[in-house]
Amino acid sequence: MRNEIQLVLPISWEPDRNEFLTALGVFRGGLGEYFFGAVYDALFVASIEAKSEFKKYYSVEYTNLSEYLEIRYGITLSEEKLEAERVFLVTWLPHVIHGIYEDNKKDIVLECINKLDEAHNEDQI
Repeated sequence: MRNEIQLVLPISWEPDRNEFLTALGVFRGGLGEYFFGAVYDALFVASIEAKSEFKKYYSVEYTNLSEYLEIRYGITLSEEKLEAERVFLVTWLPHVIHGIYEDNKKDIVLECINKLDEAHNEDQI
């Protein structure tokens, strides 16, 4: 049985809760941390980190990561996205970013993640 994947996040940095919340402009100890801390947990803690899962358990069974993602999860990623250091497969979305809610903040969160990814990639050059 496959896990239903809600979101795929290929990133090239080590997620850090404080850095994520700070980039969103969320202060510790408040209501924002409650909501967006759950977002961080869903995206980076409770999700499946596909690259490490593949290397650890499935690299003998599947030829490469692309084949594994396609067969196991029905996901096709571009070569660029496959080159990311980490590929998170998110299986649930908190209300604050879930698409069924009209005023969700998913786009803001994804924009923030992209900016963090770009910043970390610039640091590596």
